[in-house]
Amino acid sequence: MESLQKSVQTVIESGRIGSPVFLRCVCQIATRTSLLQPAAAVMTLANGWMPAEPERIYAQGDADATQITLTVQYAGGQSAMLSVNRTQVSPECDVMLIGNKGVIYHETPIGRHSMSATPLEIGDAAELTPLIAQVLESGQPTLL
Repeated sequence: MESLQKSVQTVIESGRIGSPVFLRCVCQIATRTSLLQPAAAVMTLANGWMPAEPERIYAQGDADATQITLTVQYAGGQSAMLSVNRTQVSPECDVMLIGNKGVIYHETPIGRHSMSATPLEIGDAAELTPLIAQVLESGQPTLL
């Protein structure tokens, strides 16, 4: 995840896509534990790329089942659709970040060339884990 974060951040800082306005990120992970921590890590990643603070979050799914999907709205009008799915195969992450001047796409591993790609490692984002659990339980959008 760290290499993905750095790669996308480099593109944002270069100005090639302008200011980020929408992010779609789908991560498939092979884990038997709760999906809360990986969902929190993906949200932390998204929050780092957006030029405004998160304002509202909505979550669906079940942390102990197969999927958690988060919709995050940011104070500047940006939004993110984030999904973490449990899989039996190798982990991967598909990212589409739309800016006001362009788009960046990233897929890890990279199709048939995945043998040379860096494996996806989910980082730690413990501060967001309780928030996501609360939003999942409430089933309602939550202001941050």
